[in-house]
Amino acid sequence: MSTNTKESNGAQIPSSYLQYHKIISQYIEDSISTAQLAKKHGLDISEKVESQIGYDLPDRIAKIHEIDISNRLRTLLPKLGKELTALKISEEIVLGKYGGTTIEEKLNNAVRVGLSVVTEGVTVAPLQGIYDVKIKTNANRTQYLSVSFAGPIRSAGGTEAAVTMLIADHVRKVIGLDKYIANSFDDEISRYVEELRIYEREVGNFQFKVSDKDVIHCIGSLPVEIDGVDTDPVEVIGHRNLQRVATNRVRGGALRVMNDGLIGRSRKLLKIVETLKLEGWDWLKNLEGAIQTPEDDTVSHRMTEVITGRPVLSMQKKIGGFRLRYGRSCNTGFSTIGIHPTIPILLNYAIAVGTQIKIDAP
Repeated sequence: MSTNTKESNGAQIPSSYLQYHKIISQYIEDSISTAQLAKKHGLDISEKVESQIGYDLPDRIAKIHEIDISNRLRTLLPKLGKELTALKISEEIVLGKYGGTTIEEKLNNAVRVGLSVVTEGVTVAPLQGIYDVKIKTNANRTQYLSVSFAGPIRSAGGTEAAVTMLIADHVRKVIGLDKYIANSFDDEISRYVEELRIYEREVGNFQFKVSDKDVIHCIGSLPVEIDGVDTDPVEVIGHRNLQRVATNRVRGGALRVMNDGLIGRSRKLLKIVETLKLEGWDWLKNLEGAIQTPEDDTVSHRMTEVITGRPVLSMQKKIGGFRLRYGRSCNTGFSTIGIHPTIPILLNYAIAVGTQIKIDAP
């Protein structure tokens, strides 16, 4: 193998790697050209190749949302970082610098693009996790912002999903909307408490356990409404047919943002709020956050979460039970872990490339 290298961002890249990258890039371009020729025959639903190539984060986000913001993101990201860039670009979008005919369309684009920046454009959350962004009315006839979530918001992760609410609150202030006032028409706060407990009992557990007190405080303090579409065929019993809630079924996406994001990661979210110098989120200090119960650490409790047929490699917190090879190499890529190459063989290929592993630590 050639030892010639080329420097890129301070890293030495072997010339063989550059040649390999060039070959792959050329192959992709040829494949797209061939696909485009086939599309022109008009036998498919659309006459263009749906898959697009994004060469960096700004390019990826711009193509996902079909908004020409790539150059602006390339300017902002190195200077401000992800969170501040998300706020800045969302602000510019909602002010109409990148098109949009109605204010709700601009709000939709602003919140989705902001989440894309935070999640680095690698999850479906901005497109499918956010169902809609609307302007609604409180009982006192003031207008407020409502973000409706769907099930795929889980792909964003708890912290990133919660940051969506920070972005939504920021653009709300930019265009001069009032705060969301819970219980304007019905007992919406109690609906969330009931809905959360029914979901945990009938559908499944969330990552964290939170108290009713925190749910009440969270929903009562939010400046932007958390809404959502129904995700499971399970209905609430007591708080039905509410004026501002479109369904009697549980809204898994909305519950996940509240439970695993705003409450479960309230401490981490508070640090982000302080870093970004956002106002109106001091109430996060009063949340207890995730509750640890005695049964959380028991083996039996963990075993109940194992899906039938999935291999258990080691019992919880057993030293030496199963150890990962930490660090990064050329074949681990983004958000992945590496194990010794003989492990799949020893385990009769219970683990293969692409297997999802639930680990205790770190």
